[in-house]
Amino acid sequence: MSEMDTDTSQITLDRPIFWTALLVLLSFGGGLLIFPDTSLVYLKKALKFMTNELGSVFLWFTFAVTIWLIWLGFGRFGGRRMGAHDSTPAYSNISWFGMLFCAGIGSNLLYFGTMEWMWYYLGPPAGIAAQTPEALVWSSAYSYFHWGLSAWALYATATIPIAYVLHVKGSRVLRLSAACRGVIGDQADGLLGKTIDVLFIFGLVGGVGTSLGVGVPMVSAVAARIFGVETGFTLDMVILAGLTIVFSISVSMGLDKGIKRLSDINVVLAILLLAFVFLAGPTSFIVNQATDGLGVMAQNYLQMSLRTDVASPSTFAQDYTIFYWAWWIAWAPFMGLFVARISGGRTIRELVMGVVLGGSLGCWAGFAILGNTTMNLVRNGNETLTKLIQVKVPTDVKGPEVVVGLLESLPMADFVFIIFFVLAFIFVATSLDSAAFTLAATASKDLPPDGQPPRWHRLLWAFVLGGIAMSLMYLGGLKVLQAASLVVGLPVLIAMGIAVFSLMKWLKAE
Repeated sequence: MSEMDTDTSQITLDRPIFWTALLVLLSFGGGLLIFPDTSLVYLKKALKFMTNELGSVFLWFTFAVTIWLIWLGFGRFGGRRMGAHDSTPAYSNISWFGMLFCAGIGSNLLYFGTMEWMWYYLGPPAGIAAQTPEALVWSSAYSYFHWGLSAWALYATATIPIAYVLHVKGSRVLRLSAACRGVIGDQADGLLGKTIDVLFIFGLVGGVGTSLGVGVPMVSAVAARIFGVETGFTLDMVILAGLTIVFSISVSMGLDKGIKRLSDINVVLAILLLAFVFLAGPTSFIVNQATDGLGVMAQNYLQMSLRTDVASPSTFAQDYTIFYWAWWIAWAPFMGLFVARISGGRTIRELVMGVVLGGSLGCWAGFAILGNTTMNLVRNGNETLTKLIQVKVPTDVKGPEVVVGLLESLPMADFVFIIFFVLAFIFVATSLDSAAFTLAATASKDLPPDGQPPRWHRLLWAFVLGGIAMSLMYLGGLKVLQAASLVVGLPVLIAMGIAVFSLMKWLKAE
């Protein structure tokens, strides 16, 4: 059923969730603006406690659900279809994967894919000397690890229980709490369920803030190069305003006419850009370095998954792996809700293969091509990039400038800059309109599996997301909001665990 044919008259606003989430977000944003320094101090303490004292919880959970998904996808439940046994997918494989990949990774592929390896090259795990050939290989391995199987497994862990309760159980709400009903029962409709959903919304807004914090400066840096203007507050505000307009229009058009079309365009542009860089860049080095990095990751996967650095002066595990897992977990329910909505008619095995394997392969391809091309330029003494890695703290590397340095080195640089700008812009917009759609669905009830919240509701969340990001970006609140979203990762982890047990209870009951 197209959006034009969808009857939204029966879809109503869930006022407790809507108003609680909105008031919490506005109160938190106001508190950040009034007491930014105090807020940052407390949130940093909470984040440090979570990554240091509770870090092993995140490591074990991520490792366990990765193993569970392999068993689930290729075991006796793998053929269970999300819907009737004779149902068929609503979207083609390409459109389905394009939407889930664009929503899940966004502009992070372009930003982190280009420069993340530098962090590990400058500050490798304990026992490895910085800026050595060994550090170079491990920098590739950890990039693939943090954006590979375990990370996408967290997305799939949230997706499958929600898809089951939506398409099989016929839930009239699209929420994380609904996927927990098998364990918490009617409490899913009460205070506990509302709390789970409000926490999800809070984490999602923080995740969107992260995407904007990464995407806007990168898009601005590329735009400055194209149009010959200075980077700064004014340009960033123009970019952010443009993004808000684009994703507001897209989300108002719905899944088929808005989000799907943007995702389809992005998939084509991403493939063209990566293919060009691969062929125009150091092709053999890209292949060989990717092979070495994937080999090191495969050989050390268990150690990398469960490493805590507890007996080492290094804080690599806390600074990167545990931090990333908390970030992916905070973002996972959004992906679960969005991908569940577009996955009717698909089997559990298809979901595992598409989300975990497909998402990993997409990230590995992007990181290998963009990251290894940049790596080769540094090895060969590229003046611009060599200066950028002369920092005392690895995370002080200026990502947007690294991206510009890579693009400047390519043939037909002017044309490549334009393609990259359009791709990055749409990547950010796609993540934002997917988030606005999901927020509207979470705050709605009586929503059929193929239904969409009213246009005004989707637009409202689009402007809330853009407004909060715009007001906080240059007042110090954005970093605080990102930290807060990670702190939310712990209760979200618990909710995801409950959803997994609910799913297993329902599957066994069949």
